[in-house]
Amino acid sequence: LRGKIAAMAEKLGYRPDPEIAKLMTHMRRVRQTAAPRTLAFIWAEREAEEIARSSWSQQLILGAHRQAQRLGFQLEEFHLAARGMTGRRLSSILEARGIPGFILSPLISRSRGHVSMTWEKFSSVVIGLGYARPQLHRVHHHHFLGMMTALRMLKKQGRKRIGFYCGSTINERMFRAWSASFLAHHPLVKPGGLLALRKTPSRADFLAWVRKEKPEVVIDGGHVVMEWLRALSESRRPMLVTLAWHSDFPQVGGIDQQASVLGAAAVDLLVTQYQQNERGIPEAPKIVMTEGVWRAAQD
Repeated sequence: LRGKIAAMAEKLGYRPDPEIAKLMTHMRRVRQTAAPRTLAFIWAEREAEEIARSSWSQQLILGAHRQAQRLGFQLEEFHLAARGMTGRRLSSILEARGIPGFILSPLISRSRGHVSMTWEKFSSVVIGLGYARPQLHRVHHHHFLGMMTALRMLKKQGRKRIGFYCGSTINERMFRAWSASFLAHHPLVKPGGLLALRKTPSRADFLAWVRKEKPEVVIDGGHVVMEWLRALSESRRPMLVTLAWHSDFPQVGGIDQQASVLGAAAVDLLVTQYQQNERGIPEAPKIVMTEGVWRAAQD
């Protein structure tokens, strides 16, 4: 029926009136304030205990909750990793509860790239690029810009021998944005061996690489190498910068991906779909990117 109405409107030359659309959005928000509509946040892989220990995950969901409340919605969390839970079963639960849309947390494992939700019944957003299938609207941190910002800040400090050590899987998951940006913005014309992407990063391999290449600074995709550096004497220990800064390690400077901003952006994109009655797999998936900020190391 909706398709027939849309076809007739197109035939008659109807075009949406932006003022009426604005009014309808306002009316929906007024109704939602009285009785908040529930949206879902689905943790695709992590279990509740792991989420509770992760400051990044806590910031992500906090940002999503706050933005949902600002827009007149409430957000309820679900876990696909829970015992006996499947995408189909969770779809039935959401439908029975009258929940019209959900946000899917980052997919880390290639084997979990396909999630069998009943997509046609819901509005949906995936956080991160990852391996998610089918192709849906996505929100993710601007990793290319993050690496570029880190390199620019280090160049301002006069650093030239800047190395990047990272697991190749995480780099591939973001379509090699980190390595591409590293090569494009490095202060040296030929970084060569300063780019170290490893299928299986190890302490021994990392220390051997540092001793051979002698970087002034090591950029890390997380906080994997922080403990490994302690094996080196202070005179041979390079400065450490992370592309996933968080307050648990203020002594290491780097890029704060602002997970709360990412969570809020995911809610914005989901609510827009809901208000426009968009359901199912989109014909033209959108990718919304959020910026991180540089955090200087604290003594």
